[in-house]
Parts: sequence; C-alpha cells; structure tokens
Amino acid sequence: MVRLLSGAIGAALVVVGGGAAIAPSFSAAVFGLPTDDRTAQAYVRTVGARDVILGAIVLTSLGDRPALRRALGWTSLIGLADAFAVLAIRGPRLQHVAHLGGFAALALAALIVEP
Repeated sequence: MVRLLSGAIGAALVVVGGGAAIAPSFSAAVFGLPTDDRTAQAYVRTVGARDVILGAIVLTSLGDRPALRRALGWTSLIGLADAFAVLAIRGPRLQHVAHLGGFAALALAALIVEP
C-alpha cells in the first residue's frame, strides 16, 4: 500500500512538473501567479523542473524504505516553500490550500513509511 501511494505521489510530481513546461500559463494560474507574465511563466517552468526531479527521486527510492521516507519528507517541504513564495509575491490566495495540502499529504506519507 505504501509503495503504491508513494509511486502515485512520485508519478504525480513528474506529470505536474512536466505540465508546467508544456502549459506554463495554465500552471501559473493553478500556482497562484499571473498568467500573462513571462517572469511568472519562467518561474513556473523552473518549479516544474524541480517537481519532475523530486518525483524521479521518489520513484527511484521505492525499493529502499529509509531513502523513500527521507525523499518524501524533504519533498513535502516544497508545499511550504511554494506557499511562502506565492504569499510573498501575490499575498493570500486560495492556491495556498493546495500548496499546504501538498505539504500535509507528503509529510503524512513520509510518516507512514516504516524506516
């Protein structure tokens, strides 16, 4: 069960990150940034690349529980970082729920993986 959940998390990060490269305007809106700003689109593409890399790390850690637990734990922090970044740029936004929800889900996943 943990392996399936972790695999889904890793795959989701890869898909969402790849989507940011393909559709930066859409991803900017989901992220809480202006959709017509080239700087915001570049930022979203960079964040997307980060998510692809972190998703790949999670996927390659599936066979090693201690490594998987660390990967999920560290990856959970991206939700907090993203929430603070959007807060600093745009102020409070509804998208904070998604960022903080991502943090909580990944942190919980890290906690349920037995070391």
